Amino acid sequence: MASKGAAAAVEPSPASLGWVHTPQQDRSRKTLERLLDATEAIIRERGVEAVTVPEVARAARSSVGSFYARFPDKAALLRTLHERACEQTVATAEAALDPARFRHLDTEALVRLFIGFAVRLFHERRPIMLAFSTALGGDPGFAERRARNAAIIGARLRALLLERRAELHHPRPAEAIDMGLRVVTATLEQRNGLEVGGGEVAISDELLSDELSRMILGYLDVRPRS
Repeated sequence: MASKGAAAAVEPSPASLGWVHTPQQDRSRKTLERLLDATEAIIRERGVEAVTVPEVARAARSSVGSFYARFPDKAALLRTLHERACEQTVATAEAALDPARFRHLDTEALVRLFIGFAVRLFHERRPIMLAFSTALGGDPGFAERRARNAAIIGARLRALLLERRAELHHPRPAEAIDMGLRVVTATLEQRNGLEVGGGEVAISDELLSDELSRMILGYLDVRPRS
């Protein structure tokens, strides 16, 4: 049995998992990161409509000339911001779905942890996700990046859960895990208004996490090992 100190060191919870920021590098990269950070802050505070070249340059403590040295227009800025968000999503998935975090958890606790984290992340990043959907929805690159990220996250989650195959009694567990992830993602996107254009569904994070967990656990037919 692990010691109390060792268990505390690795005990995961939805709150202990967080968005991963990719590291900054040279001076030019740091200037680019400031422009992207400023854009994201403006979107969070006032929406994507408030993103203008002068406003981004001012918020980034840079210049309009520096902006145009890196981006031809606002659309290119938003595409680059989405590319960075996708890189951070992959880094977040790699950290959050590291098998070493979950050795001591049963499958039900693992599913509830993952769904609780996903619900919180979608809630916190709602303004940014809505901005991408609004501004880049017709861009083929936007759809391709989303599909690529979904595939990466799906592969890591599938590998993590298939390590516990003996507890999954669905006849096709790999396919069921992929379908379950689609259901969770679609539900959270619908709540955020990404796919239906509506407002946020009036349901708390806690209730949504619990109901989604019940749904996925039942669908995967998770049962403890006898």
